[in-house]
Amino acid sequence: MIERRLRNIVISGYGVKVSRKNELILISPKEGEPVQVSPREVEQVIIAGEASITSGVIRLLQKNGVDLVFVEHGPANFFARVVRSDYNMITDVWRKQILMDKGKRLAIAKEIMDCAIYNKLRILQSLAKNRAVDFDREVEYLNNRRATLRGIKSKAALMGVEGDATKTYFSALREIIPVEFGFARREKHPPHDPMNSMLSYGYTVLNSRVEYALMQAGLNPYEGILHVAYRNRPALSFDLIEEFRQPIVDRVVITQITQRQVRADEFDQREDMCYMSERMRRMFLDALYNRFEDEYTVHGERLEFLDIIFEQAKLLAKAIGNNGRYGGFRYR
Repeated sequence: MIERRLRNIVISGYGVKVSRKNELILISPKEGEPVQVSPREVEQVIIAGEASITSGVIRLLQKNGVDLVFVEHGPANFFARVVRSDYNMITDVWRKQILMDKGKRLAIAKEIMDCAIYNKLRILQSLAKNRAVDFDREVEYLNNRRATLRGIKSKAALMGVEGDATKTYFSALREIIPVEFGFARREKHPPHDPMNSMLSYGYTVLNSRVEYALMQAGLNPYEGILHVAYRNRPALSFDLIEEFRQPIVDRVVITQITQRQVRADEFDQREDMCYMSERMRRMFLDALYNRFEDEYTVHGERLEFLDIIFEQAKLLAKAIGNNGRYGGFRYR
């Protein structure tokens, strides 16, 4: 499967060959006609599944500054990114990021967490308004959790609040998800039901964009603020992604499920995990990238969500580099 957007290409499935034809990217599916794309039209290429890619096209992508990442086809784990050998991550802001004091880290972590909780309650409020369901108790609890952030003095306590808020949010969502989707709670690795499968896949794609934005802003994705030294994974990406899970991925997943755009029988629910069909994956990626390209007013300017992610990464780098205040992204 080849999902082509103006700024993104996602290649999934098996047997696809990605090569170079002069100054163009040539994508040859196992069946069907080849597709030619100019690297000047693309910001990111995501390879999922057992596709093959030549060194020539990798050089072409690097020459044109195109981000190339690989994700696992099944569990959708983001596992590799191609970076130039002369890429220097050690910038001045990178050094300040490493040396940032505990007080500054906690202040930024609180702002990110406040945004994350706020965006959760705004999704619930929107659902309650449009679907005549009562989430008053959950919204009140999330607002109380936000209020407690002011008095928190440790990241451990902050993570406790985050866990409570996330549990409350997904418990509320369970009330509107059709029973045949088998959604009981948020389950990450591996997902065992269709909704968790969609969420995990969507968060993987979102994380690839967030990490790329952080690198472009001169930050080290592995030096976290809230999630510190998280199992050799990009902890700072896991921080910034918290601001965008609900307005981008969750909104797409909830819409597709509640509006019956997807069916539970389009997923292969095995003992090890739940897998999407190719049709389901194509439909989901199309909706997800449509959402990435939706415009939203932020800081007085209409921007696509793709660009808002980059702007937030730059604001974070500015706050760290200039020792200023970081203002996170709040939805609606």
